[in-house]
Amino acid sequence: MREWADLTKDEQTALRLAYQDEIDRNPRTCSMDEKVTRFTNWLAMRGVAFSAADLSPNKAR
Repeated sequence: MREWADLTKDEQTALRLAYQDEIDRNPRTCSMDEKVTRFTNWLAMRGVAFSAADLSPNKAR
């Protein structure tokens, strides 16, 4: 699996745009935890590892 932070900005953007179709097919949620979980699971099926830590990439890991 590739880490989200290791993807190029163009790869990240392409995945975000592709994920919009998934968002449109699912029930809406206001829960940030649920949003992160859904995105994480969707990315995992595409060989990309994502976590809540990736929401704040400027923080030290």
